[in-house]
Amino acid sequence: MGQNFPNGLGTFYIGMYKLVEDPSSDPIISWSKSNNGFVMCKEEERIRSKILWRFHCEKLSEFLSELKYYGFRRVKKKKGSGEMEFRNEDFVRGQPERLRDMMLKACRKHRAKFKAKETAKEAAKEAVKQLQRLQI
Repeated sequence: MGQNFPNGLGTFYIGMYKLVEDPSSDPIISWSKSNNGFVMCKEEERIRSKILWRFHCEKLSEFLSELKYYGFRRVKKKKGSGEMEFRNEDFVRGQPERLRDMMLKACRKHRAKFKAKETAKEAAKEAVKQLQRLQI
């Protein structure tokens, strides 16, 4: 199935979309019923053989961190369901063009976090300077 991916889209987004779209992956990872996310089995050995190596992850925990970093959120499932579900409003079956919005939102979020950290560092430096002046 040929998808039309937006120019400049990160390889993670393309890789995830193609993987979820691939019918041969369905026993391990497939579209969720809502079609704006995917479900994945919890069997780490099966995940490792089909998924982890594609995204250069050695452990499932690394891959789960990557999903969060790229904008997916985990959906709570019933205990013992044997699967995990991840969603994003812009990860939609049949609409790969929306992946660009997903990527841009994730970038904005990370940029805002970085700016907040930098602002906090500057404020801490200024506070130290003021305390040093008061001690003199």
